[in-house]
Amino acid sequence: MNLHKLDLNLLPVFAALYRQRNVSRAANEVGLTQSAMSNALSRLRSSCDDPLFVRTRGGMVPTALADILAGPVLEALQTLENGFSQPFGFNAEHSERTFSLLMSDIGEAVVLPKLIQALYATTPGIKIQAIRLPRSEYAQAMESGTADLAVGNLDFLKAGYYQQRLFDDSYSCIARADHPVIGAALLLEQYLAAGHVFVRTGNTEPLVENALSQRHARRNIRLEVAQYHIAAKVVAETDLIASVPQNTARGLANLKVYPLPFDMPTAEVRQFWHERNHHDPANQWLRKTIAAVIALDASKTSVD
Repeated sequence: MNLHKLDLNLLPVFAALYRQRNVSRAANEVGLTQSAMSNALSRLRSSCDDPLFVRTRGGMVPTALADILAGPVLEALQTLENGFSQPFGFNAEHSERTFSLLMSDIGEAVVLPKLIQALYATTPGIKIQAIRLPRSEYAQAMESGTADLAVGNLDFLKAGYYQQRLFDDSYSCIARADHPVIGAALLLEQYLAAGHVFVRTGNTEPLVENALSQRHARRNIRLEVAQYHIAAKVVAETDLIASVPQNTARGLANLKVYPLPFDMPTAEVRQFWHERNHHDPANQWLRKTIAAVIALDASKTSVD
């Protein structure tokens, strides 16, 4: 059989006949008259050089060739149906999709626990993959589809990206609870005299450096690390201190959180997505879900 000469419109006819084993019922399934259905069957038989379905007392029985063709044809039609229905809707409850999220420390600390808690009971097939990349690779990852969303205080994703504010966060200083010098309040002199943990990722350090340079002041940096939670662990066990977004220190043991002894802007944590995903129902569902769980947490916090 030459596939190029086969009228692909006949494939739904074949599938309906294979399922129904009756010309009238198959005609109703595909929306044809019985005469049109009989004509389509005749063309199928001619194309395949095989009767395909033989009339018996029990109905239209498939031939051996029809049984061989049935699997690939039914699978192909289902694939096409899934492909064309997916853009017009997303059923999260039955989906097994994995979403990849570019997450900052604060995104992981605040968004991930709430998101997973919300998804766990109602969407058991959905999986979340939190990924870390250098910020120079964010744009390429989102343009290519490697990442579905980015969450954090990101000021470099502009042209070609949409964004939605999730929450604001303040910058703070953390020190261990029984720090030998810092007590109930943190003074600028104490802040400058202490040893500091410097976190290479995130926006905190450049903002702190800028604020201190305006005062012609400098910190005593003793250690550099890659992530805020590592800085917090070091601070909890040493006399070093660190400047971090406040939410990254929330709930950590053996730490005190202080306002920074100088003015700092507020961190705006947002979710970002590339325009290629703006109308994707699955991406829309994920964005709405993240925004909803953050809004719910904010309402609980305000009530508490």
